[in-house]
Amino acid sequence: MTQFKKLFEPGKIGKLEVKNRIVMAPLGHGFAFGTKDGFMTDRLIAFHEARARGGVGLIQPTTSSLGPPYDSVTAFSPGVLTITDSEHVESVKRWTKRIHSYGTKASFSLSHQGAALARMVQMRPFTDRPEWNRVVTATGTKDPVTGFETHTLTEDEIADIVEAFGQAAERGVTAGFDLVRIQGCHAYLIHQFLSPRENRRTDKYGGSAENRARFACEIIRRVRKAVGPDFPILFRMNGDDHIEGGITLDEGIEHARMFVDAGVDILDISSGPSESSHWQFVTMYQPSGLLVPSAAAIKKATGATVMAVGKINPVLGERILEEGLADFIQMGRPLMADPDLPNKVREGRLDEIKPCIYCGHCQAGGTLGGYANCTVNPALGKELEYSVEPAQKKKRIMVIGGGPAGMEAARILAERGHETSLYEKSDALGGQWKAVAAHLPEQSSLINYLSTGLNRAGVNVHLNKTVDRQLVEVMQPDAVVVATGSIPAKPDIPGIDNQHVVQAVDVLLGKADTGREIVIIGGRIVGLGTALFLAEKGKKVSVITRSQIGRGLGRNLKPALFHSLIEYGVHLYPFSIPDSITESGVNFWWSSGDEKNRNDVFAFLKADTVVLATGSENDNTLAEELKGVIPEVYTIGDCAGKRSIFAAMRGGAEIGLKL
Repeated sequence: MTQFKKLFEPGKIGKLEVKNRIVMAPLGHGFAFGTKDGFMTDRLIAFHEARARGGVGLIQPTTSSLGPPYDSVTAFSPGVLTITDSEHVESVKRWTKRIHSYGTKASFSLSHQGAALARMVQMRPFTDRPEWNRVVTATGTKDPVTGFETHTLTEDEIADIVEAFGQAAERGVTAGFDLVRIQGCHAYLIHQFLSPRENRRTDKYGGSAENRARFACEIIRRVRKAVGPDFPILFRMNGDDHIEGGITLDEGIEHARMFVDAGVDILDISSGPSESSHWQFVTMYQPSGLLVPSAAAIKKATGATVMAVGKINPVLGERILEEGLADFIQMGRPLMADPDLPNKVREGRLDEIKPCIYCGHCQAGGTLGGYANCTVNPALGKELEYSVEPAQKKKRIMVIGGGPAGMEAARILAERGHETSLYEKSDALGGQWKAVAAHLPEQSSLINYLSTGLNRAGVNVHLNKTVDRQLVEVMQPDAVVVATGSIPAKPDIPGIDNQHVVQAVDVLLGKADTGREIVIIGGRIVGLGTALFLAEKGKKVSVITRSQIGRGLGRNLKPALFHSLIEYGVHLYPFSIPDSITESGVNFWWSSGDEKNRNDVFAFLKADTVVLATGSENDNTLAEELKGVIPEVYTIGDCAGKRSIFAAMRGGAEIGLKL
């Protein structure tokens, strides 16, 4: 068993000592729990306090720091920690004092959004702050579709922004933060200067890597002047943009050397301009520790103190530290999922950690989508009001169905004191999520967490047990929670009953064999996930779907999955309607154009196996049978018409707290 000695060693950032090597990564739009004009709220304090209490060594909140008119972070994420003036600084002191009470350190960020504001301004122009509507960047462009123009900063404007960074740094020190973080990463203004793809200037701020880094280095030097020689400076940068024409790792190393020479104490190695955002927000379809090689290469080349990020769990984090690949381990979404993660790791309670499954639901809303929600942690952002309290009246409750919804409901019901029994007709818990875990083994962590939670709560689990009305009448529970899931849909297509036609879930679970050439009918997440699963095994795969490919996929899941499908040569046919399935393949009507104005082509795809991924139908037969038999019957998850892991987990939690 891993001992986690390195993870809980104190670490140094310049002269600052941090109590352990676990860092909470910056979070943006969905976590802006302050007032819309940037003042502190109890909710914002409670969110970060839960992570400080949970044992994290350093918290890196997103802050709006530059003073007007350069306070573009306020435009981007109203409600974040704000230190744009002295009044806001006094407000933030409440936050820093509370975080420090747990021995946790905190950084503040210096950032200008630059062209990253363009999409927001086009969708919802600012009427109260019209200066935000003039979007500035390294090299201005005109959108060929909308005609919206961004503006090239002049050298005088650059100097003014550099000065704004320095003044903001002084306010951060006054507010009680322990170190300053300069955001030179992702797709924000500093990165727009660093990137050869974005920066096409011909003056001293463009051209060579040194010129493109000049703006960043001027900011670093001005910040160093503002904070003094001993206050730590962290620079967050893209080690590699992972996009053609962007920053390469070799350039990232060159940048890193310049940043250290300019006065930086630690480098935080991230990635992901907007075109490759799935490298910033790593998904379930990408390997763990995806960005660690960049961090390790920069550390080796520069000798700098380095922070690694990107889908890192505690076991991997310990190994990274042991091997000297990085000096600190940064986690974002894992600490959203479980704020007590550090303490649980230190105490050896790994099986109690709520696992982030990297589903992307917390990012589903984008910049205009309101507050974030977490699939596995219903308390996210609701730390002040969420609690699992003992039930006022103890009941005997049957939960029917051992998928995520049923498991979550049963655990919470038992924790609240109900006598809870869970019935699953198969020989293993997990429901539909077992198919996901078969393709993506890391996803078994959710099933493991839910299973151990049932044991700790004292739920009576019955496997290989089919429940019918007769059994319920015999047991006479006070309430029944039906979580019987769904069954795969079977569309009305001629030839659908041929022997070589199988369901995607059976393919993923290893219950159905496939031939060499495969056609998948259905292009949403199940169909595309199955396509990747088969393509990785060397199969020749084509996907046809009635509408767009990947409809409903999250903004980071979609590019991650699409890039993998392209890499494996999967053929994708949007706006395609199956006509018939023959013994040798699939006839279909296909259009490569708009669905409403298409000129369809009748086509044929050869297939040894046809895989159906055409959705599911509610399996709510038992719920209907129990009406009038038991006074309290509730349906949750797929059998209630919910079609996502988030809806299943949230439905289970809500019914668990309700009864």
